[in-house]
Amino acid sequence: MTRFINIHTHSTGSGSAFIEIINMGLEQPCPEHGLYSYGIHPWEIEKIDFQEEMMFSILKERLAMPNVVALGEAGLDKFHGDFERQMKVFERQIVLAENLKKPMILHAARSNNEIIALRKKHRPKQPWILHGFNGTEQDARQLISHGIYLSVGESLLHPDRKIYKALRFIDLDYIFLETDVAEIGIETVYEAAAKLLEMDLTALQTKIFSNFAALWNTGKTEPAS
Repeated sequence: MTRFINIHTHSTGSGSAFIEIINMGLEQPCPEHGLYSYGIHPWEIEKIDFQEEMMFSILKERLAMPNVVALGEAGLDKFHGDFERQMKVFERQIVLAENLKKPMILHAARSNNEIIALRKKHRPKQPWILHGFNGTEQDARQLISHGIYLSVGESLLHPDRKIYKALRFIDLDYIFLETDVAEIGIETVYEAAAKLLEMDLTALQTKIFSNFAALWNTGKTEPAS
């Protein structure tokens, strides 16, 4: 039976997820079971007690764990704090992700152009997934043209959101689905996406699994449930 992949969540047990990548704070040790991501979120950088070297030391330890499969969230946010310092910390995380061969899950607020510029500068081999995408078709095409994957969540449930209208025009080879912090099951997001795409739910599940398998080199065959 095909199930659901939740590419980015902050809580366990988000419905019928077959695979979910749970984002953890650096202060939280990595559990023995499950798949996780750790990163330095741009909001953390503005905290008065932010200690960059210590944070990177902890981050390296967390990323060395075998079930930590991605670096994230990391990224840029023009609504919060010192943007130049965010750029510096983000670039350090890009280098770290490359060295440790970890895909990146990105937070981006009003910073798509800077994200693209840094991708051009560093030419990373590791995949980048921009989570919580809620842009236009043009925004999506621009990011995808630079090899950046997009993860979409609760916005698909709201007709007034940009992605609600844009989803059917986006290349599904670059799409993932997520719950992030929303108190809904991942199956609800899949059902909304399938409806907007006028696509069979099982076919969408298979496509998202194929995308996941390609990025994490897990093979194209879904393990038996």
